[in-house]
Amino acid sequence: MAGLALPSRRVEAWKYSDLARALPGVSLPANADAARVIDALAGGVETLTVSAGESAMVVERFDASGLQARALAAHVQSGATLTRVVVQTESDGVPLGAARVTLEAGASFRQFIYAEGARLARFETEVTVGGEKCRVELDGVYLVNGGRHADLTSQVLHAVPGGETRQLVKGAVRHGGRGVFQGKILVAGGAQKTDARQNHHALLLEDGAEVFAKPELEIHADDVQCAHGNTVGGLDAEALFYIRQRGIPESAARALLVEAFLTEAVSAYLPETLSAEVVARIRAWLGAAT
Repeated sequence: MAGLALPSRRVEAWKYSDLARALPGVSLPANADAARVIDALAGGVETLTVSAGESAMVVERFDASGLQARALAAHVQSGATLTRVVVQTESDGVPLGAARVTLEAGASFRQFIYAEGARLARFETEVTVGGEKCRVELDGVYLVNGGRHADLTSQVLHAVPGGETRQLVKGAVRHGGRGVFQGKILVAGGAQKTDARQNHHALLLEDGAEVFAKPELEIHADDVQCAHGNTVGGLDAEALFYIRQRGIPESAARALLVEAFLTEAVSAYLPETLSAEVVARIRAWLGAAT
Protein backbone atom coordinates (compact mmCIF):
# COMPACT_ATOMS: atom_id res chain seq x y z
CA MET A 1 0.00 0.00 0.00
CA ALA A 2 1.40 3.40 -0.99
CA GLY A 3 2.42 5.80 1.74
CA LEU A 4 1.18 9.33 2.32
CA ALA A 5 3.17 12.26 0.97
CA LEU A 6 4.90 14.53 3.45
CA PRO A 7 3.34 17.99 3.85
CA SER A 8 4.57 20.74 1.58
CA ARG A 9 3.91 24.48 1.56
CA ARG A 10 0.46 23.73 0.15
CA VAL A 11 -0.58 22.46 3.59
CA GLU A 12 -1.63 25.43 5.74
CA ALA A 13 0.05 24.20 8.94
CA TRP A 14 3.32 23.72 7.04
CA LYS A 15 3.13 26.71 4.67
CA TYR A 16 6.46 28.11 5.90
CA SER A 17 8.21 24.75 6.35
CA ASP A 18 8.29 22.51 3.30
CA LEU A 19 8.97 19.10 4.80
CA ALA A 20 8.55 17.25 1.51
CA ARG A 21 11.36 19.28 0.01
CA ALA A 22 13.60 18.77 3.05
CA LEU A 23 13.08 14.97 2.98
CA PRO A 24 12.82 13.97 -0.69
CA GLY A 25 11.77 10.41 -1.23
CA VAL A 26 10.37 10.00 2.29
CA SER A 27 6.69 9.22 2.85
CA LEU A 28 4.42 8.46 5.78
CA PRO A 29 2.82 5.10 6.48
CA ALA A 30 -0.47 4.72 4.64
CA ASN A 31 -2.39 4.64 7.93
CA ALA A 32 -0.66 7.69 9.41
CA ASP A 33 -2.60 10.64 10.81
CA ALA A 34 -1.85 13.57 8.51
CA ALA A 35 -2.23 15.94 11.47
CA ARG A 36 0.45 14.04 13.43
CA VAL A 37 3.27 13.95 10.92
CA ILE A 38 6.08 14.06 13.47
CA ASP A 39 4.50 11.28 15.52
CA ALA A 40 4.47 9.06 12.44
CA LEU A 41 8.07 9.87 11.49
CA ALA A 42 9.17 9.19 15.07
CA GLY A 43 7.88 5.64 14.72
CA GLY A 44 6.01 5.84 17.99
CA VAL A 45 5.06 8.20 20.79
CA GLU A 46 6.71 8.22 24.21
CA THR A 47 4.17 8.57 27.01
CA LEU A 48 4.68 10.24 30.36
CA THR A 49 2.41 10.70 33.38
CA VAL A 50 3.36 13.11 36.14
CA SER A 51 1.55 12.02 39.29
CA ALA A 52 -0.52 14.42 41.37
CA GLY A 53 1.60 16.89 43.30
CA GLU A 54 4.87 15.70 41.75
CA SER A 55 7.39 17.51 39.53
CA ALA A 56 9.25 16.16 36.50
CA MET A 57 11.71 17.50 33.94
CA VAL A 58 12.37 16.24 30.42
CA VAL A 59 15.43 17.42 28.47
CA GLU A 60 15.55 16.63 24.76
CA ARG A 61 18.65 17.24 22.64
CA PHE A 62 18.69 17.32 18.86
CA ASP A 63 22.21 17.29 17.42
CA ALA A 64 22.33 14.48 14.87
CA SER A 65 22.52 14.59 11.10
CA GLY A 66 19.74 13.12 8.96
CA LEU A 67 16.18 12.77 10.21
CA GLN A 68 15.78 12.93 13.99
CA ALA A 69 12.14 12.78 15.10
CA ARG A 70 10.71 12.45 18.60
CA ALA A 71 7.16 12.62 19.91
CA LEU A 72 5.96 12.90 23.50
CA ALA A 73 2.46 12.59 24.97
CA ALA A 74 2.32 13.77 28.57
CA HIS A 75 -0.47 13.81 31.13
CA VAL A 76 0.08 16.09 34.11
CA GLN A 77 -2.18 15.25 37.01
CA SER A 78 -3.67 17.65 39.58
CA GLY A 79 -1.16 20.01 41.16
CA ALA A 80 1.79 18.49 39.29
CA THR A 81 4.44 20.30 37.23
CA LEU A 82 6.16 19.22 34.04
CA THR A 83 9.15 21.13 32.68
CA ARG A 84 10.33 20.35 29.16
CA VAL A 85 13.59 21.70 27.72
CA VAL A 86 14.62 21.29 24.09
CA VAL A 87 18.16 22.10 22.93
CA GLN A 88 18.73 21.90 19.18
CA THR A 89 22.17 22.71 17.79
CA GLU A 90 22.92 23.67 14.21
CA SER A 91 23.11 20.80 11.75
CA ASP A 92 22.41 19.77 8.16
CA GLY A 93 19.79 17.33 9.38
CA VAL A 94 16.04 17.49 9.89
CA PRO A 95 15.26 17.57 13.63
CA LEU A 96 11.55 17.28 14.42
CA GLY A 97 9.98 17.31 17.87
CA ALA A 98 6.38 17.14 19.05
CA ALA A 99 4.85 17.35 22.51
CA ARG A 100 1.15 16.86 23.31
CA VAL A 101 0.40 17.79 26.91
CA THR A 102 -2.83 17.54 28.90
CA LEU A 103 -3.23 19.30 32.25
CA GLU A 104 -5.54 18.48 35.13
CA ALA A 105 -6.69 21.03 37.75
CA GLY A 106 -3.91 23.12 39.27
CA ALA A 107 -1.22 21.57 37.06
CA SER A 108 1.60 23.47 35.36
CA PHE A 109 3.52 22.97 32.12
CA ARG A 110 6.72 24.91 31.53
CA GLN A 111 8.68 24.66 28.30
CA PHE A 112 11.81 26.27 26.91
CA ILE A 113 13.09 25.63 23.38
CA TYR A 114 16.51 26.67 22.14
CA ALA A 115 16.93 26.17 18.38
CA GLU A 116 19.83 26.99 16.08
CA GLY A 117 18.05 25.68 13.00
CA ALA A 118 18.95 23.00 10.48
CA ARG A 119 18.05 22.07 6.93
CA LEU A 120 14.58 22.13 8.45
CA ALA A 121 13.94 22.12 12.18
CA ARG A 122 10.39 22.11 13.55
CA PHE A 123 9.14 21.79 17.11
CA GLU A 124 5.42 21.44 17.72
CA THR A 125 3.69 21.87 21.06
CA GLU A 126 0.01 21.23 21.83
CA VAL A 127 -1.32 21.88 25.31
CA THR A 128 -4.86 21.15 26.49
CA VAL A 129 -5.80 22.93 29.70
CA GLY A 130 -8.37 20.46 30.96
CA GLY A 131 -8.58 21.55 34.60
CA GLU A 132 -9.12 24.84 36.39
CA LYS A 133 -6.30 27.08 37.65
CA CYS A 134 -3.61 25.62 35.39
CA ARG A 135 -0.54 27.55 34.30
CA VAL A 136 1.28 27.23 30.97
CA GLU A 137 4.63 28.86 30.16
CA LEU A 138 6.01 28.49 26.64
CA ASP A 139 9.33 30.23 26.02
CA GLY A 140 11.88 29.94 23.27
CA VAL A 141 14.93 31.36 21.51
CA TYR A 142 15.91 30.66 17.91
CA LEU A 143 19.13 31.69 16.16
CA VAL A 144 19.35 31.02 12.44
CA ASN A 145 22.32 31.40 10.10
CA GLY A 146 22.27 31.21 6.31
CA GLY A 147 20.86 27.98 4.92
CA ARG A 148 19.19 27.13 8.23
CA HIS A 149 15.50 26.95 9.13
CA ALA A 150 13.83 26.91 12.57
CA ASP A 151 10.08 26.57 13.11
CA LEU A 152 8.40 26.86 16.53
CA THR A 153 4.71 25.98 16.25
CA SER A 154 2.34 25.76 19.20
CA GLN A 155 -1.29 25.63 20.22
CA VAL A 156 -2.79 26.05 23.68
CA LEU A 157 -6.44 25.12 24.19
CA HIS A 158 -8.10 26.54 27.30
CA ALA A 159 -11.09 24.24 27.68
CA VAL A 160 -12.09 25.20 31.25
CA PRO A 161 -12.15 28.40 33.35
CA GLY A 162 -9.33 30.02 35.27
CA GLY A 163 -6.28 29.03 33.21
CA GLU A 164 -3.21 31.15 32.62
CA THR A 165 -0.78 31.10 29.68
CA ARG A 166 2.41 33.09 29.17
CA GLN A 167 4.37 32.73 25.95
CA LEU A 168 7.55 34.58 24.95
CA VAL A 169 9.60 33.58 21.91
CA LYS A 170 12.50 35.60 20.54
CA GLY A 171 14.69 35.06 17.52
CA ALA A 172 17.61 36.42 15.52
CA VAL A 173 18.18 35.60 11.86
CA ARG A 174 21.06 36.29 9.49
CA HIS A 175 21.22 36.43 5.69
CA GLY A 176 19.79 33.31 4.09
CA GLY A 177 18.21 32.02 7.29
CA ARG A 178 14.52 31.54 8.00
CA GLY A 179 12.72 31.69 11.33
CA VAL A 180 9.09 30.63 11.74
CA PHE A 181 6.76 31.25 14.66
CA GLN A 182 3.20 29.93 14.62
CA GLY A 183 1.41 30.27 17.93
CA LYS A 184 -2.29 29.85 18.59
CA ILE A 185 -4.20 30.28 21.83
CA LEU A 186 -7.77 29.00 21.72
CA VAL A 187 -10.22 29.87 24.50
CA ALA A 188 -13.33 27.70 24.47
CA GLY A 189 -16.79 29.03 25.23
CA GLY A 190 -16.85 27.92 28.84
CA ALA A 191 -13.27 28.96 29.70
CA GLN A 192 -14.11 32.18 31.52
CA LYS A 193 -11.44 34.00 33.57
CA THR A 194 -8.69 32.81 31.22
CA ASP A 195 -5.59 35.02 31.27
CA ALA A 196 -3.40 34.43 28.20
CA ARG A 197 -0.52 36.54 26.87
CA GLN A 198 1.51 35.67 23.79
CA ASN A 199 4.56 37.55 22.48
CA HIS A 200 6.96 36.90 19.62
CA HIS A 201 9.79 39.26 18.67
CA ALA A 202 12.54 38.75 16.12
CA LEU A 203 15.59 40.58 14.81
CA LEU A 204 16.60 40.58 11.17
CA LEU A 205 20.36 41.01 11.52
CA GLU A 206 21.15 41.25 7.81
CA ASP A 207 19.44 41.81 4.48
CA GLY A 208 18.11 38.55 3.11
CA ALA A 209 17.02 37.20 6.50
CA GLU A 210 13.45 35.90 6.73
CA VAL A 211 10.98 35.61 9.58
CA PHE A 212 7.42 34.39 9.16
CA ALA A 213 5.19 34.95 12.18
CA LYS A 214 1.59 33.90 12.67
CA PRO A 215 0.34 34.68 16.19
CA GLU A 216 -3.34 33.86 16.77
CA LEU A 217 -5.96 34.31 19.45
CA GLU A 218 -9.31 32.59 19.03
CA ILE A 219 -11.65 33.51 21.86
CA HIS A 220 -15.15 32.15 22.44
CA ALA A 221 -15.61 33.45 26.01
CA ASP A 222 -16.45 36.99 27.06
CA ASP A 223 -14.81 37.28 30.50
CA VAL A 224 -11.12 36.85 29.71
CA GLN A 225 -7.86 38.77 29.56
CA CYS A 226 -6.01 37.87 26.38
CA ALA A 227 -3.43 39.70 24.29
CA HIS A 228 -0.64 39.06 21.85
CA GLY A 229 2.27 41.02 20.43
CA ASN A 230 4.54 40.49 17.47
CA THR A 231 7.46 42.52 16.09
CA VAL A 232 10.06 41.83 13.42
CA GLY A 233 12.77 44.37 12.64
CA GLY A 234 16.37 45.43 13.00
CA LEU A 235 18.47 46.57 15.92
CA ASP A 236 17.60 49.88 17.54
CA ALA A 237 19.90 52.42 15.88
CA GLU A 238 19.79 54.78 18.86
CA ALA A 239 20.74 52.04 21.30
CA LEU A 240 23.60 50.98 19.03
CA PHE A 241 24.82 54.58 18.77
CA TYR A 242 24.65 54.98 22.56
CA ILE A 243 26.78 51.90 23.19
CA ARG A 244 29.32 52.83 20.53
CA GLN A 245 29.72 56.25 22.15
CA ARG A 246 31.21 54.35 25.11
CA GLY A 247 34.09 53.22 22.93
CA ILE A 248 32.75 49.75 22.15
CA PRO A 249 33.44 48.48 18.61
CA GLU A 250 30.38 48.09 16.41
CA SER A 251 30.53 44.27 16.19
CA ALA A 252 30.77 43.96 19.97
CA ALA A 253 28.01 46.53 20.47
CA ARG A 254 25.70 44.62 18.15
CA ALA A 255 26.43 41.37 19.95
CA LEU A 256 25.66 42.95 23.33
CA LEU A 257 22.33 44.27 22.11
CA VAL A 258 21.30 40.98 20.51
CA GLU A 259 22.31 39.01 23.61
CA ALA A 260 20.29 41.29 25.88
CA PHE A 261 17.32 40.98 23.54
CA LEU A 262 17.44 37.18 23.40
CA THR A 263 18.22 36.37 27.01
CA GLU A 264 14.97 37.99 28.13
CA ALA A 265 13.30 34.82 26.83
CA VAL A 266 15.64 32.44 28.70
CA SER A 267 13.27 31.11 31.32
CA ALA A 268 13.95 31.76 35.01
CA TYR A 269 12.74 28.24 35.85
CA LEU A 270 15.64 26.59 34.00
CA PRO A 271 18.21 24.85 36.19
CA GLU A 272 21.38 26.92 36.52
CA THR A 273 23.45 24.55 34.40
CA LEU A 274 20.99 24.63 31.51
CA SER A 275 20.54 28.38 31.74
CA ALA A 276 24.32 28.88 31.64
CA GLU A 277 24.60 26.53 28.66
CA VAL A 278 21.96 28.41 26.70
CA VAL A 279 23.57 31.79 27.38
CA ALA A 280 26.98 30.39 26.41
CA ARG A 281 25.53 29.06 23.16
CA ILE A 282 23.96 32.43 22.38
CA ARG A 283 27.30 34.15 22.96
CA ALA A 284 29.14 31.59 20.84
CA TRP A 285 26.64 32.03 18.00
CA LEU A 286 26.98 35.80 18.17
CA GLY A 287 30.78 35.58 18.38
CA ALA A 288 30.95 33.35 15.32
CA ALA A 289 28.72 35.71 13.41
CA THR A 290 30.70 38.89 14.09
